[in-house]
Amino acid sequence: MALRTSGPAAAARGEGVPGSPRAWVIVGMLVILMGLNYADKLAFGLAANPVIEEFGLTATEYGFANSIFYVPFFIATLAVGFYANRAPATRLLGVIAVLWGVAQISMVFAAGLGMILFSRLLLGGSEGPTYGLVNHAAFKWLREADRSLASSLLSAGGSLGVLIGAPVLTWLIVEHGWRAAFLGSGLASIAWCAVWLLIGREGPLTGATGAEEAKRSGPGAGAAGPERAAASGAEPGFWQIVRTPTFIAVSLAAFAANWGISVKLAFMPLYVQNVLGLTEHQTSLYLMASQLFTVLCVYIGLAFLIKALMGRGVSSRGARGVLGGVCLLAAGVSLFGFVLLPLVPLKLGVSILGALGLIAFPVGSTVIGQIAPTGKRAGVLGAYAAVYGIAGVIGPLVTGLFADAGATQAAGLDTGLMFWGGLTLVCGTVAVVFTRPERDARRLAAGR
Repeated sequence: MALRTSGPAAAARGEGVPGSPRAWVIVGMLVILMGLNYADKLAFGLAANPVIEEFGLTATEYGFANSIFYVPFFIATLAVGFYANRAPATRLLGVIAVLWGVAQISMVFAAGLGMILFSRLLLGGSEGPTYGLVNHAAFKWLREADRSLASSLLSAGGSLGVLIGAPVLTWLIVEHGWRAAFLGSGLASIAWCAVWLLIGREGPLTGATGAEEAKRSGPGAGAAGPERAAASGAEPGFWQIVRTPTFIAVSLAAFAANWGISVKLAFMPLYVQNVLGLTEHQTSLYLMASQLFTVLCVYIGLAFLIKALMGRGVSSRGARGVLGGVCLLAAGVSLFGFVLLPLVPLKLGVSILGALGLIAFPVGSTVIGQIAPTGKRAGVLGAYAAVYGIAGVIGPLVTGLFADAGATQAAGLDTGLMFWGGLTLVCGTVAVVFTRPERDARRLAAGR
């Protein structure tokens, strides 16, 4: 799969300059990829009732089929993250998009739980490295000042995938059967790869040392500790970076957020239909409203707020760490409201506010980009994604066990949702207290 890198001709046209229009075209393609990523995952949740009925699955078996998705997700995220330190990210992204398509299309031929598990394993293994890779690929094209916005847009791509995918996939399921939803999402991933072959290329910051990246990224990009360390030849090691309180705090914050995503994708369509009484089309509208709030208020609104705060001199700890942690705390409170409030409209409204916690993903990625030099960044982002990926292994299975263990399925699901809320409150508190990127960047620069 031959993908081009930025060459002299591109540089002469200004296409190889960090922050150029070409850079934002690449970011746009990566946003679309993130949308397909979430549409692929959403298909299984929207098809939950017909799949469970056709194959006679229990809630635990269904939860296991969702959880097993994240086992190779975890392994591939780590392995590909380290490999991406040396390999072109553009090529890797093309390969994994094709594998998504194969995984989704294999569901069309499912005749039992075995093929379902195969599809979920292949999809998880190929989707696992995506978030770290798209951020790494985008950061090669962008100045430090632009990276928070880009990372938020990439995270918003997932919400756009649900926003657009929910009505399309629901229509396919209702009108043409659940297998059509998997066929459509699989073909879309392969089509993206075909376009990426023509557009995708490595950015101008590929292979730059920390000091070179800071210089080429423009004003204000050279203040981070790893860049100073790189300039003196003392670049921090991988284990030094992942042991910092900042890395641990943002990883736990993303762990709680990903627990929410995996449980919501797997069980929320079931919950609102079987417990709250929504139809398939009402469920689709609810998911669309939730993702619209996520895109406009969380990934775009909060991204611009963070950028504005930092432009006014607020530290990364305050603008990213504290604000992100407070949003996670608000998400935890909203989950208890979703379970305990009496009226369905109130439940649905407060559950939408729970999306505030998803700011943990772009906050974590940009904070890691702040403390990790270019040569280590892909591996550290891979480790970050692997940590939060564990939540996907555990979350759906635990929720399925709660559902089967309850006096009724509704009561069991309520317990599972409140467990998720409590976990989110704990991780939000850790994020507020321990996310200190400036301090940890200085310590890494000093070799501590």
